[in-house]
Amino acid sequence: MTTTIADVARRAGVSTATVSRVLAGVGGARPATRERVLDAARELEFRPSVVARSLRRRATLTLGLIVTDIENPYFPQLVRAVEDAARADGYAILLCNADDDPDREAALLDVLVERRVDGLIVAASRVGTRQREWLSRAPVPVVLVNTRPDDVDVPSIISDNAAGGRLAAEHLLALGHRRFGYLLPPPRNVDAPERLAGVRDALAAAAATSRSGGDTRRRPDLVVGHGPPTVEGGEAAMTELLRRGAAPDAARPTAIVAYNDLMAIGALRAIRAAGLVVPADISVVGFDDVSFAAFTEPPLTTIRQATAEMGRWAVAAIRDRLGSPGRDPATPPAAAEAAAPGEGPLPAAAEPARNVILPVGLRIRRSTGPAPG
Repeated sequence: MTTTIADVARRAGVSTATVSRVLAGVGGARPATRERVLDAARELEFRPSVVARSLRRRATLTLGLIVTDIENPYFPQLVRAVEDAARADGYAILLCNADDDPDREAALLDVLVERRVDGLIVAASRVGTRQREWLSRAPVPVVLVNTRPDDVDVPSIISDNAAGGRLAAEHLLALGHRRFGYLLPPPRNVDAPERLAGVRDALAAAAATSRSGGDTRRRPDLVVGHGPPTVEGGEAAMTELLRRGAAPDAARPTAIVAYNDLMAIGALRAIRAAGLVVPADISVVGFDDVSFAAFTEPPLTTIRQATAEMGRWAVAAIRDRLGSPGRDPATPPAAAEAAAPGEGPLPAAAEPARNVILPVGLRIRRSTGPAPG
């Protein structure tokens, strides 16, 4: 049978109001009374009702977290960062997987509000667009991670995707590569065009340099392969590029930039299946720096997002909107720890605090090397 606050009051010889004040740490109970109440609570193994405390405080100390696809290894890293930061502030997390499904997204938003979460952190890439109407009238504070709000006044934090594409392409250009391929997911991946635009910017700058130097043979070119943002999608997209590069009037790309690490790993599989070697024949760069990118064969060169910093900032931004004490999220988080060997430095964030664009970094491993021949 569950012990109630009335049981504690009878054991201690006080009123239920006194027990409530002592356990809440408020009021002016005499030291002897306080000790009797605490002793009684321990002896009876009393556990205060979370529901009752929530009703008194009008807060559940719970945050909802919605992610696009929990099977994508990028998201567990983000979930861990959010949960660690939330627990440090006394919050629990309700995790939901949207599965990139608009109907499921809409249902989860409503369900979490019905569960009386104090705030919502949404890391589902198209929610800012697909659920714009809901976000504009959200009944609880909302923060978006890795997605932009679409004309809605909601705090957000994303990576500098265009800068990541440029970093990847500039690294490969410096290795002498001029024939590029990009593995592009479907339009629902809203950050993919920005990453591709960054690659194009770097290639355009290299082309301008080659023209000014009179060496048009060094002008880079780019072909695009299409597939879902998965290992299988990357393998299919890479196979497509290899098939197109085998045509008599075509040239096989020697440098591949993938939308994410999963597509890059798929590219490694397709290149190996074609009897080619990475990086001797083709170099590959991913994006995200998921936990196992260092354990592929060869280890994957990739663009590193400051995922942990995103999670911490999101919790701080929710806490700020709830009026809770803590670090002011108006200060963008540090982009990352000190650069690791083979990793370029991260520039400082420069965006306004409400919609932060976080710098990215290049982590060089053995999937990239000098252009062949």
